[in-house]
Amino acid sequence: MRYSRLVVVGLMLLAVLMLPGCGAKRKLVSITMIPDAADITGAGVSVQFKAIGNYIHPPDSRDITDTAVWESAAPQIVTVNQAGLATSTAGCGKNITITATAHSDPHDDSSGVVVGTAAVSVTNPGCTP
Repeated sequence: MRYSRLVVVGLMLLAVLMLPGCGAKRKLVSITMIPDAADITGAGVSVQFKAIGNYIHPPDSRDITDTAVWESAAPQIVTVNQAGLATSTAGCGKNITITATAHSDPHDDSSGVVVGTAAVSVTNPGCTP
């Protein structure tokens, strides 16, 4: 009797392990930028941006700041490094777009691209944006 219980329990565990999953891979569906806007006054001033990836299958959000690709629409006014640190120059500008980009499937470079954006305004003495 003891032997048959062990066999039943073993078969049940095997059946659970063999159950098919939903078959869907984790998929990035959006990127939330923190902060979503920043005002910088002065040259050489930095603001740290974070990129929060929002996923489905299963629903989840996680910090993807270090794996996102960062870009400034006006690097002559504000630069951004690959860690999301934006630094102003001596120029001025309003609503400069900072983007964080990642593939919807981090293991497949041919998957779609998801983009998060934030706006930066830079003011310096002697110039008007």
